[in-house]
Amino acid sequence: MNDLTPSIERETGQVILDGLSAGVAGEAPLIPVPGLDLAFDRVDGRLVRVVADTAGTGESISVGAQAAAMLRKLFGAHAPNVVTNPAGALSPDPELAGTLSSLARLDAARAASPVPPGSPWWAAEAAELAERAGLSTRAETEAHHALGKLLKQLDSINITALPEPAARAALAVAALTAADEPAGAARLREAVNRRGGRSAAPPPLSEFDVAAEVASLEKDRVPLGGLQWMLDPDLVPEGTFRPGLSPYSDLEVSHEKAPGQVVVEAVLAPGADCGALHRCLARLVDPDVRRVLVQAAFTKIAPDRVRAELQLPFPLDELPESWIEVVQDKLWPVRSAKGHRIRRALRWADAALRAERAPAGLAPHSSREDWTALAATAWDRCRRDWEAAGDADRADQAARRQAKVETTQPPAGGPAYLAETLGR
Repeated sequence: MNDLTPSIERETGQVILDGLSAGVAGEAPLIPVPGLDLAFDRVDGRLVRVVADTAGTGESISVGAQAAAMLRKLFGAHAPNVVTNPAGALSPDPELAGTLSSLARLDAARAASPVPPGSPWWAAEAAELAERAGLSTRAETEAHHALGKLLKQLDSINITALPEPAARAALAVAALTAADEPAGAARLREAVNRRGGRSAAPPPLSEFDVAAEVASLEKDRVPLGGLQWMLDPDLVPEGTFRPGLSPYSDLEVSHEKAPGQVVVEAVLAPGADCGALHRCLARLVDPDVRRVLVQAAFTKIAPDRVRAELQLPFPLDELPESWIEVVQDKLWPVRSAKGHRIRRALRWADAALRAERAPAGLAPHSSREDWTALAATAWDRCRRDWEAAGDADRADQAARRQAKVETTQPPAGGPAYLAETLGR
């Protein structure tokens, strides 16, 4: 039973429905309608929190019409009254909550995936889920974003070879855009309907080597102290950098080639905005005093690769712990050591969940065993960061998830997302 208990926060003018806190992989947020925020657990998908904005004063507070309608769909006809007059608990409709959860978790995976967030397959899958959840505005917006790019792919892939889930999403895009773009929608629908029952996927745009990623992680077990690094998607412009298969390969960091220098390299996402790149800085920070020690801009060293060279003010070994991070604003505040550990633990969990899904389009030549090894290793790194952050409960959750993966029990993460299945 997934019950949530309502309470009124009069200081903020919000009603909050709280369930059990999110676990080892954190939350996947979703705003289905204005004035209503939902949060789902990224591992098991359960609804963990609902926040509704209210209007009015005293005893006559109420939620907006759209939020009230969604609350009724999610919790039943009595939900708005319970929310504004807290009493008892509410339990969400399993089917609608499941669809909203899938959409929220897709959004979370999209933000940190090696496949750029602008891929039409992210948008197509989101459109199909949003339509199922009754979020017409979101469904139509995503469908229109997907249509043009899917039509362009007609010339570069054999769309008749799309697997069934991708064909279904493409047909949903065609249906959602038919009124505004009838010609494009008809062309997409005709192409998909010519598939002839074939199920092979088109070749991916790029490939990763999962076994090599695992070997690198095993060879270079970064200690809990000393120089650390991460690429946090929340700190950089969307679609600028291409994340790796894990936080370890998001950035390539070397500090032994030249005395007094740390070199940071990153891979650009396809079609990255040069203007956004020029705002980005790599910086070395001391989390103990939350201070920037040195920072440098990136320069291109290849069409899809950039480098920043940090000239150190003193030897790295004088600090018990330091972090390399990438930001889009030189005034961005420095996180504490605990804050860095929490953010990277969540990134490791994201990598582990992706590896559990074994998305064939990212690494078509890697085996299921390779992906399982990466999932186990990522959960182990996640555990270490949660332990260092002082969260023993989530560290234990990571350890139990690792054990489950290593004993080959079926993961609960569900099928791979279309963008990662197709690798484009």
